[in-house]
Amino acid sequence: MASGFLGGVLGPERRARFLAGHLTDVLVVVVLAVLVVAVSRPAVVQGPVDVSAATAVLTLVAAAVGSAAAIVALVTGRLSGDPRPSWFGAALLLYGVVLLPLAALVLPQYPGGTPRLAVLSMLLISLCILVAALRPPGSLGAWGGWALAALALLVGAVVATRPESTFTRLLAASPVYTIIVQTGWALVAVLFLLDGYRALSRVRARLGLGLLVVAVSQLYRAIVPTVEPTSGLIYPSLRVVGMAVVLSAALSIALRAVTKMQTDYDRMRENLYSATDSLDRAADQAAERDHELRNGLAGLAGAAHVLALGRRDDENARLHDAVLAELGRLRELVQNPLTALGAVPAGSGGDDGPGPRGGAPAPPRTDDSALFDYGDAFAPAPDRHHIGDALRTLVDLRDGNGITLHTAEDLPPVAAPESLTRQVVTNLLANCDRHAPRSPVVVRARLADEPGLVAVEVRDHGPGLPDGQEVLEIVRGRHDESAGGSGLGLHISAELAREHGGSLVLRTVDGPRGCLAVLTLPVAR
Repeated sequence: MASGFLGGVLGPERRARFLAGHLTDVLVVVVLAVLVVAVSRPAVVQGPVDVSAATAVLTLVAAAVGSAAAIVALVTGRLSGDPRPSWFGAALLLYGVVLLPLAALVLPQYPGGTPRLAVLSMLLISLCILVAALRPPGSLGAWGGWALAALALLVGAVVATRPESTFTRLLAASPVYTIIVQTGWALVAVLFLLDGYRALSRVRARLGLGLLVVAVSQLYRAIVPTVEPTSGLIYPSLRVVGMAVVLSAALSIALRAVTKMQTDYDRMRENLYSATDSLDRAADQAAERDHELRNGLAGLAGAAHVLALGRRDDENARLHDAVLAELGRLRELVQNPLTALGAVPAGSGGDDGPGPRGGAPAPPRTDDSALFDYGDAFAPAPDRHHIGDALRTLVDLRDGNGITLHTAEDLPPVAAPESLTRQVVTNLLANCDRHAPRSPVVVRARLADEPGLVAVEVRDHGPGLPDGQEVLEIVRGRHDESAGGSGLGLHISAELAREHGGSLVLRTVDGPRGCLAVLTLPVAR
């Protein structure tokens, strides 16, 4: 409703602005044409001016102005991406460079019909290109007009080489050539004017005005048959005026295109500056959170150290070791997030430099590593570990909490950091808490059915996968909105397993019903 109201208010105002500007253009063109007619009529120019030479000069001036307008239109089409100026420029260049000099300077020297037919053929094609410039065919693109202009040159050359015939002799003696030229120019001018009126575009209407002046000059030559072209300069002078008006319209279109490009560029720069500022603020906030996290880890590590100095029994010792191991994983996440998450496996990098697979070494640890140095249990995990030890650490951290752990005897070590197993299994246990709260959870480690793999199973007694799915397709961001979460934990876990040669699969099971997650990792060689 608001847009309709604004359209109703602004519509009449826009039409009024267009009419005022268009009437100004019409007045300027009329005054200019009257002045040109007044100073170029035979009574003024005969005697002081060599009319024949001046006619040739004015013809070449009109051709040059038309060619300049064509070049401006071509550049405008390239700048704006609009094919219409390119089509208009192709027709105008064909007229200014080829047709105008031929029709005004060559045809009077060759009264035969074949040259006239050749010029008429090219002129008709150029007028068709002008009409098509209003709505260029999308399949031909911006270069379609130039292809048609080349076709016009080919047709003209072929026709010019033909011998005289009865038809060409009749064409030379009849007014058909003049009638077609007048009708064609008048039709094109009217169409451009109507297009400007329809779009309320002052520039398009000005193009029509310029073409209309050219049509009027042609009409003047036809309706004054008793006056030879060399007896006055009205006809070539009006043609120059028409081409000048067309050039002014083409320059206006080009100026608008350049202004729009500058505006878009300024807006893009503003958006880029805004994005840069946002990134800088985000980096500052991340640095602050990272600093606070480091401080918190240092405090927790100190608390674990104090805990080790207290009561010494097996349960306290296991809890102490579990806390230190988890703190080690968190420290690795803070200091080397790519290595800790498995994006850049330890000992490898990109495409250059040392490492088993080539590439730059992992980023060096920061200087505050000493804050977290509380023994071997707190050291970063190696690239291989025993699944059972990692699972017992996670269960100890949760103090049982309804979790039953079964690990097969003599499981071989797996070829992955211990932090990976803890990361994935922690996410799976968190999902059990979220989707099946207070449900018993069974964690089992065994040899996988596929040789060379170790499997970790995490099973709850909840409702199973949502929407009755048998197997969950793990996709980034997919999650059950009613249960919360972001949908990133499972995606990251699956990517970690895949990057280390394993897999993560979730499916619904029965007896009793629940969700079973199976993590597989390759055996270390």
